[in-house]
Amino acid sequence: MNFVGKLGIFAFVIAGGMVFAAEKFNMPQLIPLAMGLFGLFGIALGIETIASGKIEMFNRLYSRRENFTGLPARLFGVMILLFGALVLFYAFYEWTSPGAAGKFLAGLVGSSRGWGALLIMFGFFTLLFGLIRLIAGSAHRPEERSEWTDFGYRARGLVNLIVGLIALAVGVWLTFK
Repeated sequence: MNFVGKLGIFAFVIAGGMVFAAEKFNMPQLIPLAMGLFGLFGIALGIETIASGKIEMFNRLYSRRENFTGLPARLFGVMILLFGALVLFYAFYEWTSPGAAGKFLAGLVGSSRGWGALLIMFGFFTLLFGLIRLIAGSAHRPEERSEWTDFGYRARGLVNLIVGLIALAVGVWLTFK
């Protein structure tokens, strides 16, 4: 386990303790700090994945580990980095203005521009995941994968790519109509 993996365990334990303390001792200001800690972990993991070009993930469907290297791993790193940055931004906004971040997110679904922004984000992340699967296919060890399994992963990657492009197009249309 690398340093960032160990950092994840530490972040999970500390953030969980912060949430427990927030609930137990009525300290709601700890919740955004715990979320921010998760966001920082996402940023650190994303940077480490982009820099190393490797990431190992657990596939619950087949109870096997998937090892991504090269471009697919770096794309995963970009996804994780951006998601961590979004979580950190939300946590910071919620910490500085309690309740404002939640109202902002709830307000997004009240307008077509808000739905457009949500669809753009959904489409972007879905597109990235589709690219990862289309390029990498099944990232299991060679003895654990077959041509059909690899084909299935690549086919789902193509479906994700198409859904991501459609969501991006609809999101752009809703935002700028």
